[in-house]
Amino acid sequence: MKKILDIDALFDKYISDYVYDNIGKVKPEEIENKIPDLYVKFGDEKLEELDGKTPNTYYKDFSGDELVQMLKEHVESGVSVSDFLCEAITASKDNEDAVCSAINGDAPEEFTVYLMNMLGQMQSNRAKDKYLEFILWDYSEGIRELATELLCDMADEVKEQILLELDGVQEEKKINLVEILSHCQKDDRVFNVLVDEFMAHKDKVQIYAGYLSKYGDERALPVLMEAIEQEKISYADFEELRFAIEALGGEYDKPRDFSADKTYKKIFAKENEKK
Repeated sequence: MKKILDIDALFDKYISDYVYDNIGKVKPEEIENKIPDLYVKFGDEKLEELDGKTPNTYYKDFSGDELVQMLKEHVESGVSVSDFLCEAITASKDNEDAVCSAINGDAPEEFTVYLMNMLGQMQSNRAKDKYLEFILWDYSEGIRELATELLCDMADEVKEQILLELDGVQEEKKINLVEILSHCQKDDRVFNVLVDEFMAHKDKVQIYAGYLSKYGDERALPVLMEAIEQEKISYADFEELRFAIEALGGEYDKPRDFSADKTYKKIFAKENEKK
């Protein structure tokens, strides 16, 4: 394994040299606009620090396992991870096994985040299963949130598995699964889950009303209307419910008095200061 190299630092030097060579010839703002093109050009520059290879070719001779190990060492040592290393890993489907094998509960979180995004970029058939593992197993909240975000884009592909997992999953993880379901195509089973979860979480009205709004099924309107009519509803919950109702094609214009609500007073105090 070769030593870890900071290719981003080499690019910074490349830019500095370019600036020095063009003093008085190119305006600073023009240099900034040229950076994307310079980065492309830099990728084909043969560099002594890379044994005479270019940033584009330096990683070509390494195996998937070696590249993933390099990535881990970059993260652990605090060396910037260049796009060239990431592209070398994601460019070949042959590296999929190496990426999947490196994912485990003991890996640094930043390293795991890189691997998660790479699986998506590689369009791996195993990505959705791995992402579900991140939610269902004992990973950090940050990892769960990223896995949720990635699975929202493939919600219908994991719908059946999520519906099977819902009953036995911990509450703190169940909310992630429900969020994914809110991105599915219309399905009565999904609709029922979203309504049931909304009804079961009176303390999280804003979150679950948002899921119903995202799902877009107007059959949820009576449930939302009943919730917004609650006498002791907070102003924040009221606004989220009204937004959800309007998003589903409904309307709520009944006058309500929130003058004693802390959130309401803060918002309108700031509004009055602006006037």
